[in-house]
Amino acid sequence: MMKRVLIIDDSSFQRKIISSILAAEGYEIICAENGVEGLKNVADLHPDMIVLDLLMPGMNGTEVMEQIHRQGFQIPIIVLTADIQESTKQRCIEMGAARFINKPVKKDELRTAVREVLEVKCA
Repeated sequence: MMKRVLIIDDSSFQRKIISSILAAEGYEIICAENGVEGLKNVADLHPDMIVLDLLMPGMNGTEVMEQIHRQGFQIPIIVLTADIQESTKQRCIEMGAARFINKPVKKDELRTAVREVLEVKCA
């Protein structure tokens, strides 16, 4: 069965890049352009994994993570962000992020992270 990956990023350019990388790997892609839309997709479509931007207007990535946990969803999250501060990375890991990747996204790094995270989830 095809794994479903939800991409939550306010940048259409980033969504397009991430989508093309993961679609080429055979994943079903769902996109959300903000945190509120992303949370609705989590509830309605039950993705196997989430690729999440942190710096978004309205509801940011850490707020999205808090809501996902508060609602009881157990979905692995890869944080993909331009925020390179160690404190930000640490906070995301403490909140349960499976991986933390800095932008600009590197194709191989993203593919490997998604594959590893989904393999752990399925094991």
